[in-house]
Amino acid sequence: MKVVKKALCSTLMLACAAMITSANAQTQEDTTKPRAVLFKLHDIKPVLNTDGIITHCDFVTTFYNRSTSSLKQAQVEFGWTDEVSAQYFNDDIKIENQAQPSTNSRNKKEVEKLGDITTVVDMPSLGSYKQVSVKSSVKSEKCFLLLGSMKYRVNSCALISSETSDSSSRRRTNTTAAPSECAQLFEYVDLNNPEYHDEFKEISYSEQERITDDNKKQDVKELDTSYDVIVKNFEKAQNIIDDIQ
Repeated sequence: MKVVKKALCSTLMLACAAMITSANAQTQEDTTKPRAVLFKLHDIKPVLNTDGIITHCDFVTTFYNRSTSSLKQAQVEFGWTDEVSAQYFNDDIKIENQAQPSTNSRNKKEVEKLGDITTVVDMPSLGSYKQVSVKSSVKSEKCFLLLGSMKYRVNSCALISSETSDSSSRRRTNTTAAPSECAQLFEYVDLNNPEYHDEFKEISYSEQERITDDNKKQDVKELDTSYDVIVKNFEKAQNIIDDIQ
């Protein structure tokens, strides 16, 4: 019997050791990847008016925080350019549009134009190694542009806890000048990037909405429970005071 117990203990110890080794290996795999806030666009859908004409493009932006820092908030501006249509612009129109800037505009710092079609997406708070999806819309009839190349700029960004930059951080080649180290974390992942499919969790926007709604209901339930406890304690205290009187 003792032999059986020893064998069982040895098996359990080996199993625990294997689990710890596997967990450490997984952690090591995550930490060796460049720290970044990856984001991608998906679920792009045209919105038609009553006449059947496309007026808007709905889309979902999913952010995945692959870093040990938590973000309080961020605002990212997207921009697209219809390069095909731009080839057919009249040169005379281009020259006419290049009017001399006024005195006020000369004194202002010129901001790089991201494209003919732009929109802003506000990212909510995002924890370390967490993912969040944001539903947005852009006013345009050219929804196909959202599948192509895109420029972006991080207008604002705030870290809850920051970490020191390391040598594994890769250079962002498709982002304009970032206002802070926090903004430098952001990296757009397009359809041609393997990380588009590998790094993000398989969860739809509707599923995320359901989870968020369930969490809100749970919070409300806990608040109701706490309130009921407070009321009962107050009633007991009141009864004691009444008995004393």
